[in-house]
Amino acid sequence: MKAEKASIRKAYTQFVLENGQAPASVYRFCRDLELEEAEFYSLYSSFQAIDQDIIIHHFTEVIELLEKDEAYQAYSAREKYTAFLYAWVEHSLLHRSLFLLWQNQENNPFAKGSYMKALKTSFENWTEGVLSEAMDNRETIRRPFLSEKYPEALFLQFVWVHQFWLKDTSPAFEKTDAAIEKSVRLAFDLMGEGVLDSAMDLGKFLFQQVKG
Repeated sequence: MKAEKASIRKAYTQFVLENGQAPASVYRFCRDLELEEAEFYSLYSSFQAIDQDIIIHHFTEVIELLEKDEAYQAYSAREKYTAFLYAWVEHSLLHRSLFLLWQNQENNPFAKGSYMKALKTSFENWTEGVLSEAMDNRETIRRPFLSEKYPEALFLQFVWVHQFWLKDTSPAFEKTDAAIEKSVRLAFDLMGEGVLDSAMDLGKFLFQQVKG
């Protein structure tokens, strides 16, 4: 067979789900696929690279689905980010068994897994656009030293939502829906004008009292 990323991803995912682990070797995997190792290595350097590609491909599909929705284009930045989290959870049902397997193989795969490093970059690149729009619309405000950390903070919140969903046993994942709404509200409230500014203002005042 001619090597294609999609076919390799599919065969690899099927093997992992059926056996609870990655194939013993690239040689064995390629032999079962009737694929030359050289063709495999022309696309992937390792099984870990396939894990990474699976999660990135999944993320890309979610973004593409959102951007095809005309209603999404008119959303505020907060609404776009909320829609992303809902779409992520819904689309992730296709891969829930695989995500759970990764979860069980590592204590915190979305912090340790190398495939997440690439997703972190992709995610932050996407959120930078959303946050730029949010700042233009005053949904969030620019703060010295802090604004540049917003994408990273949202990534941590996204990871938390994903982990919450993996552990959620409520009907139709109702608790995850509530977690999304509440955590997004908090995130944008903190990035917006008000809560954090009041805390920073108080901090400056207290510091000046001690200093003075």
